[in-house]
Amino acid sequence: MEEYRSHAHSVSSCKYHFVWSPKYRHPVLDVVEVDVRELFAETADHFEHEILALEIADDHIHLFVQTDSKHSPADIARQFKSYSGKHLLERYPEIRESYFWGGGFWKVGYYVGTTGAVSEKVIERYIEETEH
Repeated sequence: MEEYRSHAHSVSSCKYHFVWSPKYRHPVLDVVEVDVRELFAETADHFEHEILALEIADDHIHLFVQTDSKHSPADIARQFKSYSGKHLLERYPEIRESYFWGGGFWKVGYYVGTTGAVSEKVIERYIEETEH
């Protein structure tokens, strides 16, 4: 894992912790775990994200990802959820019929938190002590 990503005009260190669950919080992820891991890996490769950690419980997932600053957290959540959700419903029609009759695999909402190399206090002190 590289700490920073460099581009022609920027350097960034963007790491996000996501949590989301299947619609209606149905405990079905143990059945589709292998596929979720595969589909998330494909999404990460396609968008050049790096999955730092992935934990899959029966009724929710934790995804820790590093990416470029050009991707907003909302974009990242949409990328992972839309691609995997579409393919999971196609691969598991019995789950779709039993649990997701309303369409869509994942709940609309999600949690996202950011991480960084320094604390809020360090940034605040740096800004306050910098001469302008």
